[in-house]
Amino acid sequence: MSYYTLVPALPTLAPLAKLQELPCSTLKLEQRLNMLSEADRDQLARALHLCQRERIGDETLSDADEIALWHSELEAIADPALSAVIADYLESRTLVAALRYRLAGQQDGASFKGFGPCVWLIRRDWQLPLFGLERRFPWLIQARDALESGQSRALELLLLERFWSRLWRMEQERAFSFAAVAAYRLRWALAEYRLRWSAEQAQEYFDLWLSGTLQSLELVQNKREWTGSEA
Repeated sequence: MSYYTLVPALPTLAPLAKLQELPCSTLKLEQRLNMLSEADRDQLARALHLCQRERIGDETLSDADEIALWHSELEAIADPALSAVIADYLESRTLVAALRYRLAGQQDGASFKGFGPCVWLIRRDWQLPLFGLERRFPWLIQARDALESGQSRALELLLLERFWSRLWRMEQERAFSFAAVAAYRLRWALAEYRLRWSAEQAQEYFDLWLSGTLQSLELVQNKREWTGSEA
């Protein structure tokens, strides 16, 4: 299979902020992607699962189990450029999760579970406003402000736009390669998600997301009271 044949056959996606509709059905897109080898399709499926915005099939996983799954799935993606972009996305989810947990009332970061090289810094600097990472991740300022003001849709759009931009750049830098095809398919998935959720639905989704965090924290606190642990 030649990527020089497949890539030009992929319909153009409008910028995320201006997107009104998809250029064709997802079924038609998948028919075109059948040109990929079995190995490529397997890697693409793993990438889509790692980057899904809704935790379909993972709802019952603990934070630790979900992180272990991320590592396992990411290791199976052989393309280094694709792996790096997905790792950056997963790290952004970790950073937002840390902000959510702290907003929910978690006082100590020692037990925080996350993905990426900054987890130990998050644990160490839990009491700092942005874990001391605002220079490395300037977008954290907007994320915190959106969380604290209850602007769920603004936070969601911030995360989507950031990931979309990373994927688009990879498409341009790795043209006519599997990485470019995978980046396009991931952008398509983000576009589907963006079109599916109205402002009200995005608000409800993030409210439930935060509610889940609060419930998890309450369970942990109750367990500590029962065991008498201070850990």
